[in-house]
Amino acid sequence: MISPAQIKILKHSKNRGKFLIKPLSPGFGITLGNSLRRVLISDLEGYAIYYIMINGVKHEFSYIDGVIENLTEIILNLKQIRFKLKSKMYNKIPEHFTIFLTKKQSKITAGDLCGSITCLEVLNPNLLILNKELDANLKITLGIKKGVGYVPVEKPQTKIGKIPIDTIFSPIINVRFKVETCEVNNFYSSDSLIIDIRTDGSITPNKALKTASSILVQHFTLFFNGKKTELKLPIKYTAYKARIKYFYMQKLLKCLKFAKIKTWADLVKMKPSDSDYNYGGGLDLSKYKMKISNKKKRIKNFREKMRKIVKLRNLIKRRKLTKRNETPK
Repeated sequence: MISPAQIKILKHSKNRGKFLIKPLSPGFGITLGNSLRRVLISDLEGYAIYYIMINGVKHEFSYIDGVIENLTEIILNLKQIRFKLKSKMYNKIPEHFTIFLTKKQSKITAGDLCGSITCLEVLNPNLLILNKELDANLKITLGIKKGVGYVPVEKPQTKIGKIPIDTIFSPIINVRFKVETCEVNNFYSSDSLIIDIRTDGSITPNKALKTASSILVQHFTLFFNGKKTELKLPIKYTAYKARIKYFYMQKLLKCLKFAKIKTWADLVKMKPSDSDYNYGGGLDLSKYKMKISNKKKRIKNFREKMRKIVKLRNLIKRRKLTKRNETPK
């Protein structure tokens, strides 16, 4: 098994990062690449709009006076706004934000929302939201919250005018990876993984990669009861089934040692409820009139019998010699 020797940063900026991981055991390039890509896209946190309310609008197919775009087009634009928490001091943001658009301007962009959304930074302020007539006044209420990945609308509209939106919380725009062969000890038999990450700017690619790796590690530690382990498998246990058996037997032996099980009699007397593995029969050996002795006692009894046998043998030899001496020549 080859352990990665280095992680090299090929390119890094606010929203773009390219990383090289090598060397890897054959096949591990695709394994790690797929795992990291899936976690990066679907399991990182971000802020997004999840509902909208506009004065005079009852449902998503309503016509808005003085606005060129229909509500469906406005919702599609709002879904593209990217947010970033301005400071860690804001542990909890408000449930909704109300924006009054009364300016004598026809073009409304995401930057026009910044004055009302004080705890969040709009990362793409030039994004077009809608075009309106100069004398048109709008009152817009936006619900913004923190979430993970992509969340589709499941519940229907519960309040008249409150329109739910499919929400994209993920701060990752795109993730691509490529697996190549690399040279180790003059042999081209190892993998090298090149992973390219693009974010919306609310998180750096380096931090995104670390966060995704941490999520994977947290899930893998569940196989070891959430505790770190220094266990190193022997080389012969490389097959999957052999590894599982190895871990199982090691944990079983620790369990038996903890329960002070030394003999088969101790095991069959133990109740299944006393063991994590439901071993034991809970048998009462007293009705079988079996005397269970420990190893030291058995050895002591064996030695005592051997002494008696030797003593008896020596006594017989002496008697034979005595009879020979007493016999007349």
